[in-house]
Amino acid sequence: MTGPTNPFDWSGGHPALDLVNTLDERPSDAPIETLTAYGALVSFTELAGLIEPSAAKRLRSLGGPACTRVIRRARELREHLYTIVGAIHDGLSVPQNDLDAIAVEVRRAHAARALTATGASSAIISGWRLPTSPEIPVHACALAIEDLLLSTDHSRIHKCGAADCEVYFIDTSKAHRRQWCSMKNCGNREKQRRWRSAVE
Repeated sequence: MTGPTNPFDWSGGHPALDLVNTLDERPSDAPIETLTAYGALVSFTELAGLIEPSAAKRLRSLGGPACTRVIRRARELREHLYTIVGAIHDGLSVPQNDLDAIAVEVRRAHAARALTATGASSAIISGWRLPTSPEIPVHACALAIEDLLLSTDHSRIHKCGAADCEVYFIDTSKAHRRQWCSMKNCGNREKQRRWRSAVE
């Protein structure tokens, strides 16, 4: 059995930042959308650990206008977070309208959760009220964003130092000096660019 397709960048260190980074090549005139359809959103949330594989399997069978609305909401949610993260990174005031839009989705997400008792031990678990609701992926993203905004040290949210890259990540290095989304990509490319400039 093949798993979900994985065209996503996982440099963020947090699912909410990985969501921001699902629009690749942001500084270019033709950014690359990886949340191309509802199925891609389901794959992202599964790979990010926001929904269970069993839930993803159920959701992949869904389609129609409801799924189209959900993918649109997920992209809008992503862009609200992108604006907020950019403001935090640049030391600017966080726009209230973006916070309000995220708060609406967070409230919807919490309303979609349920506590249930399972098994003879009556263990209490949290799940979704409607396990086949097409909204589950956008709800999962909203809860991840809430966690990022409320539980993460914002001073550790950095943007890649490459001029042509706007990937955001949480800097977990001891010295807080991580510069690149990844050494394999932007790090090596920027080092080569600097070396060429030095010898010219």
